[in-house]
Amino acid sequence: MLRSRFFRSRFLVLGVAVVPILLTLVYMGFIAHKHLKKRGSVPVDLHPLPQAQIVITHFRYTRTVGSKTKWFVRAEKAALGKGESKTQIWNLTARILIRPDLTLVVTGERGVIDQLGHRFFVERVTHPVAARFSNGLTVISSHLNYQDRLDEIQTGGHVIILGPNMIIQGNGLHSIPRTQTFRLDRKVRAVFAG
Repeated sequence: MLRSRFFRSRFLVLGVAVVPILLTLVYMGFIAHKHLKKRGSVPVDLHPLPQAQIVITHFRYTRTVGSKTKWFVRAEKAALGKGESKTQIWNLTARILIRPDLTLVVTGERGVIDQLGHRFFVERVTHPVAARFSNGLTVISSHLNYQDRLDEIQTGGHVIILGPNMIIQGNGLHSIPRTQTFRLDRKVRAVFAG
């Protein structure tokens, strides 16, 4: 009888001791579930997955209006992301067919083509950007922005314009290649020979 009481009380003590442990485990499981549920409700927009990027060697991009090529770009390498309208390009040569008798060739080490805006941007890395007209004029700058719709070349940086018997320097260029007009905004210096 004493022995049966001992076992009963022992199981009672063990049972009473196990209850707080079980309650603690259930409570911890509830907290873990609540935490995971809260983590899962974070909007996907806050943690976007990186877009796939395509890298192309010996890249060529052509801009046509109607059935005529307006300008084209050749680059050693190009990179664009999925769904992006801008292409990064390296070691490029861009040819702009301005008029039947006038072509502009822009060379640079790095640039961006904006397909939606129909323009491209070229910037200096170690060598200046050069824009050479077929009539002998050359524009040298740290960066140039060509806008197709406006038929305009712009830069806010320092510019050197070289031509037969002339050198013009200044800051801030606005040029319309079709009419061969150039406007420098400030610090303009010119040297004419002959």
